[in-house]
Amino acid sequence: MSMSRLDQLLSRRHFVIGSSALAAATLSGGLWGCASDEPLGSTGPSDSPEENAADLVLYNGHVQTMVSESEVASAIAIAGNKIVYVGDDSGIDAFVGDTTQVIDLDGKFVSPGFIDGHIHAPGNWFTKLYQIDLTGLSTNEEYLEAIRSFVEAHPDEEGYIGSPFMLNAYQLPDGSNPGPSKEDLDAICPDKPILIHDVSYHAAWVNSKAFEMAGVTADTPDPEGGLFYRNEKGEPSGCVSDAAKGIVFAIMPDTMTNDNLEKALYKFMEEANSYGITGITNITQGGLDIIDMYHKVEREGNLTLRMRVVPTMKEGRTYDEVLSTIKSYNDSATDMISSNTVKIFYDGVTERGTAVFLEPYLESTGLGDHWCGEPIWSQEDFTRLVHDFDAEGVQVHVHAMGDGAVHGTLDAFEEARATNGERDARHTITHVCAITDEDIQRMADLDVVANLQFLMMYHDDLMDLERAYVGDERAMAMYRTKHMAEAGICISGSSDAPVIPFVPLDAIEAGVTRNSPYPEEEDTDMTRWPEQGLTAYQLLEAYTKNDAYQNFMDDIIGTIEVGKFADLVVLDANILEVDPKEISSAKVVYTISDGRIVYEG
Repeated sequence: MSMSRLDQLLSRRHFVIGSSALAAATLSGGLWGCASDEPLGSTGPSDSPEENAADLVLYNGHVQTMVSESEVASAIAIAGNKIVYVGDDSGIDAFVGDTTQVIDLDGKFVSPGFIDGHIHAPGNWFTKLYQIDLTGLSTNEEYLEAIRSFVEAHPDEEGYIGSPFMLNAYQLPDGSNPGPSKEDLDAICPDKPILIHDVSYHAAWVNSKAFEMAGVTADTPDPEGGLFYRNEKGEPSGCVSDAAKGIVFAIMPDTMTNDNLEKALYKFMEEANSYGITGITNITQGGLDIIDMYHKVEREGNLTLRMRVVPTMKEGRTYDEVLSTIKSYNDSATDMISSNTVKIFYDGVTERGTAVFLEPYLESTGLGDHWCGEPIWSQEDFTRLVHDFDAEGVQVHVHAMGDGAVHGTLDAFEEARATNGERDARHTITHVCAITDEDIQRMADLDVVANLQFLMMYHDDLMDLERAYVGDERAMAMYRTKHMAEAGICISGSSDAPVIPFVPLDAIEAGVTRNSPYPEEEDTDMTRWPEQGLTAYQLLEAYTKNDAYQNFMDDIIGTIEVGKFADLVVLDANILEVDPKEISSAKVVYTISDGRIVYEG
């Protein structure tokens, strides 16, 4: 933009600085014309500026378009919720009118808005508002005090649910882990059920009343794909995992009403936007009718996260019920809310002994000499589910932790392709903690997306639990991201929150360094296989264009191009050029969702 033109603008109107004024301005005015198909750098029509005026103009920045690493611009114009110009400052004049809000980026970094490709919204916000919140606590004594305080403050509840506890608190010197005891909870509340989720949400701590109401006794066998932790008498001791957890959870009172979830969603969106997040793959909490709440928030003009809503195929739900739900979601799809994806669990988690591996767990875990984990579904049932959903054109998003689970999942994807025919399925495996060389290549050949949680890829407390179950060597050899990228697998990024925090900049740094991104730890050696680190650009791709691809949204978001929706994040530092240890220190300056400034830092 020339100085003479800039002077003219300044003389006609002032730059908007306050966030409230910016937000109001971006919500006013309509979309100029139709979505443009003109290429990057187009200046648009040559009519008068007032006719072509954008609602929001950003200039004098470093705009990483993500079309390719070398395609960088300095200015963007947004009309309504669409991008109408991407290019040099000199071409922005045609889009500035009297009501256009103009932001001088002063060299700041712009990328597509971050997307979290596997998250459970509204996550911990529901716990904070309505349940027992153990966030930040780490010992059994701290957990019990918080539980006791909540129970005493809410005497009229039918039962009590909370989260998260860490099994680390119960680790014994010999490597075994008995988990928490039901007796500790019985001393607080013997006459109502209590269920406390662990940090992974694959295990829970329950009291005797919960076992009684669920009909679980010493004679109850471990269900397929689940474990009852037992005491020396063979009785359930108070910790349950995966399918066993499901048996007990089924009797707990349901507090996840759509009204409560909506209140928590607003808190969640506010936090997510502050991290630069504009889109999510929402592995839903609540019932199958949760879509109605999301559309209500959208109709009221308050939805600030573009989302793919994903129900889970789990015990208690039939294939026909879930398929019918997905089809109903598709019938109500909008540009902000889409679906046509189902999540299926193949296995559990390493730190509970329920992930499925090709090699056995350590004998010290007490799981048996040759325990490799047990699938949630039989391979036959799992393969049938994948085949049937694929035949209906539904994308399948599979939880698979161990290399055995990844192998079994790829077998099912391979069978579905062979019998149903090849299509643009974009089937996805999330987690992929362990994988063989052969399956890396097979995953690439089958065009399966790897949705990974990069904030899990350093030596944290969860890795200490993994070491106790599979040993140092196998725990250190997890997350083969560089090998996967070199094979050509599309890698998308996510958090799996509330399991871990959902801060993309922290995850991007950890994905590069394979070390802790936190200031008090990043100068220490907490690395896990650092040679598997990716470049900052590869990580930015994972949290933008690759997540958009995974969600079948790559035609509307994920890159900064004319005609796409304006989902953007502005940072105060170029995270592709700074020392990798500084990536997590970058600040979000603006988050723009669907053309609206929804956060200003």
